[in-house]
Amino acid sequence: MSASFVEFHDLRKSFGAVEVLHGIELAVQQHAFVVLVGPSGCGKSTLLRMIAGLESITSGFISIGGRVVNRIPAKDRGIAMVFQSYALYPHMTVRENLAFSLEMAKIKKDVMKARIERAAGILHLEPLLERFPAQLSGGQRQRVAMGRALVREPELFLFDEPLSNLDAKLRVEMRVEIKALHQRLESTTIYVTHDQVEAMTMADLVVVMNDGRIEQSGPPLDLYDNPATMFVAGFLGSPAMNLIKGTVATDGSAPVLDVGDGLQLPLPAGIREKPGAEIVYGLRPEHVSIGPPGSGLPATITLVEAAGWETHLYADMGQHVARIVSAERLNVAHGDHVSLVPDVSCAHLFDATTGARLSID
Repeated sequence: MSASFVEFHDLRKSFGAVEVLHGIELAVQQHAFVVLVGPSGCGKSTLLRMIAGLESITSGFISIGGRVVNRIPAKDRGIAMVFQSYALYPHMTVRENLAFSLEMAKIKKDVMKARIERAAGILHLEPLLERFPAQLSGGQRQRVAMGRALVREPELFLFDEPLSNLDAKLRVEMRVEIKALHQRLESTTIYVTHDQVEAMTMADLVVVMNDGRIEQSGPPLDLYDNPATMFVAGFLGSPAMNLIKGTVATDGSAPVLDVGDGLQLPLPAGIREKPGAEIVYGLRPEHVSIGPPGSGLPATITLVEAAGWETHLYADMGQHVARIVSAERLNVAHGDHVSLVPDVSCAHLFDATTGARLSID
C-alpha cells in the first residue's frame, strides 16, 4: 500500500467562539482521488482551505508529504487549487493566464514554454491560447483553471466545487475529464462537492461530512452498501434510501416493524432489538419491487418518472412515501393500487435515537 501523503490529526477550526470543525482525523494515500462530500455548511470547503493555507488552523495539524504545514505559507506547500469561480484574469489571454504563476515563481522561459504546451495538450487548449476568458465557454474556462494548476506541477491538487457553475451536460463531460486527468498524472487529489453523484463516480475514497465531523469514509460502493449511520444512508444514493421509523414487534414468531396504519414491514430474522424498541428501517429504492396483487405491502402510485434506462416510482403507503427504482419499463400509472415487495436481505437498520447502524446476526 502507498504511504499516507496528507494527514489530519485532531484538526479543529473555530470562528470566534463557534467551533466548525471538530477533531478531524483522516489519512489520504499518495495518488488517491479523495472526495469530501456533504451538505452546505458541513465544513468541507473550510477543511480544503485549511489544507491550502487560506484558513488558519485553530488546533491539531495537517501534514503533506510528511511535513507539518500549519505555519508554512500557502505558496510553499506544493499545492494548486481550482476554484468554483475559475479565478482567471480577464485582461490576460489563456496563454498569459497559464504563464502567470510561473512568471511569479521566476521559472525559466524554456521550462515555462514546455509546461504550458504540455498542459495545453493534455487539456485540449491549443486553439484557445490567444483568446481572452470572455471569449470562452464555461467548460473552456474551467479547463484553463485546471491548466493553471497543472503547469505548477504541484504535489497536491485541490478542487473546490469546480463544476457548480456548469450546466448538466458540461458537468458530466468535465467530471470525466478531471478523472481522466488524475489517472494520467497519478496525482494526489482532494475534491470538494455537495453532489453525491460526483462523489460516487469520481472518488477512490469518499469522505462524508456532517456538521463539522466525518460521518464515514471509505470506497464509494462500501459506503453505499454499508452506511455506518442513517445520515450516510440518506445522503448517498439517488433517489434517496427509503427510511421508515417504527417499533419492533412480532408476527407469530417472525420479527416485524410496526409503522402505523396497520402496516408491518418484515425484518431480518437476525435482528437483535427486542419487541418495543424504536428503530429506522432503510431500504434502497432498487431493493423494492412491485409484486402480484396481495403479495406485499399495499400502496398507491403517486408519481411515475420514466428515465429511459430505468423507471422511478413514488408510492403512498399511508404515513410514508416509498421510492422504487426498476430496470423494467413498468406499466403503472398515477393512482394505481400496487403491492410492494421489499428485499429483506438488503435491509439496513438504524437506531432511531443515535442514527447508528444496528448489527444483524
